[in-house]
Amino acid sequence: MTSRTGTTVALTLAALAPLILGCALRKGPPDPAKVQQKMTATLNGEKALIRSTVAEPERAERLVELLGERDRLVAEHSEMVRSYRERMRTLNADFGAERESFEAVVADYNEQRSASQRQFAQLIDSMKKQTTAEEWKAVAKYQLKKLNPRDMAYDSTGGGS
Repeated sequence: MTSRTGTTVALTLAALAPLILGCALRKGPPDPAKVQQKMTATLNGEKALIRSTVAEPERAERLVELLGERDRLVAEHSEMVRSYRERMRTLNADFGAERESFEAVVADYNEQRSASQRQFAQLIDSMKKQTTAEEWKAVAKYQLKKLNPRDMAYDSTGGGS
């Protein structure tokens, strides 16, 4: 092995070490009950933050209502992804499946995904209209920090890291 190759291998292993270590330390899949408890507590915390941050109670309650709409859209999106994966799995298992069948499933999924993204963008716009810039800054910070799906599943829920 040349010095350059050795250096490349060493750098690659050094870069991958945290990933390998993280996987080795993972305790297993997260406990669904604990994930649900954490999600409920986090969403309740978000509602409490809105009620304490948004100055006018009417705007705060409208924003909380829009959170319900967001949660509905998230659930629909999750089902859409699950359905897409199942359809692709079924096609992939069929040796005789034609390319056109795969392309049709992908095109359908892309159309649904685009529609979902437009709905989310409209919803975020509606949510922002219920707040001032400072109020939105606090809400958005909470959402970015606390509602990360990976953190929700793997942070202190009995599994993961």
